[in-house]
Amino acid sequence: MKIENSGIQALNTRPAETPTRIAKKEARKDVNALQTGQDKAEMSENARLLARARTELGNVEETSPERLESLRQEIQSGEYTVQVNELARKLVAKFYQK
Repeated sequence: MKIENSGIQALNTRPAETPTRIAKKEARKDVNALQTGQDKAEMSENARLLARARTELGNVEETSPERLESLRQEIQSGEYTVQVNELARKLVAKFYQK
């Protein structure tokens, strides 16, 4: 049985990018960046997370040691009650502020 080309053309006529070609392109980019004097810096996902955490820690209000001790005593004695409505209001304001 003979299969003939019935006029169907390939979808992509460019050759596939091999890992070697990709590495050469990246090397050319690096050389071009060095020649033009451009610096390049990238942050990892962990570094971004750490930077965000540091920013958020800067926004935290300081709590006095006296207030902390008072809360500890209330919790240990069983007198501390969570104000659910106030907690919910603050959580909603925090997470849905945008």
